[in-house]
Amino acid sequence: MKALDKAKILKAAIGGHGKTTLFDRFGAGDIDEHMDIFLDVHATKDVVIKAGIAIFQHIYHAPGTTLGAIRYNMFSWKAAAGLIKPETLPPTEGAATQHSLCADLQTRDWMLLQSMSLDPSDYGWMVGVHGYEPVPTLDPMAPEELLRFTSCNCNGDLSMWKL
Repeated sequence: MKALDKAKILKAAIGGHGKTTLFDRFGAGDIDEHMDIFLDVHATKDVVIKAGIAIFQHIYHAPGTTLGAIRYNMFSWKAAAGLIKPETLPPTEGAATQHSLCADLQTRDWMLLQSMSLDPSDYGWMVGVHGYEPVPTLDPMAPEELLRFTSCNCNGDLSMWKL
């Protein structure tokens, strides 16, 4: 994949990884086949979702491992260390799905030069107050039983919080 194509895809940091780190990771591994899916205007939604999830697995150095397992392992490690920054955890599979669909729709519209060539609500977008907004995820952030045992490093009275 050309450097310019990669640069277009890397609009923002993902999961606490900066653009430079992501660019280096994309250049150092066998990820081009997954990135190329987003440049194929005939790719099905299922293929796009699988490619998007594979890209996230690559970002977290765990090809073939489910995002849920990666997320759980990282959460457990960070909880043991006493510092959990949710933004550094991998996305849930649902969030990765929505992100992949949004990116695919934006890429198709850009490549075909047709705004709204497909129904945005079928590609990870919802109608919000100010127009279309991305759907963050359809999954919970963590299993309920795990959230009950989550602690924070707060210094205040947390008696109002019920677990």
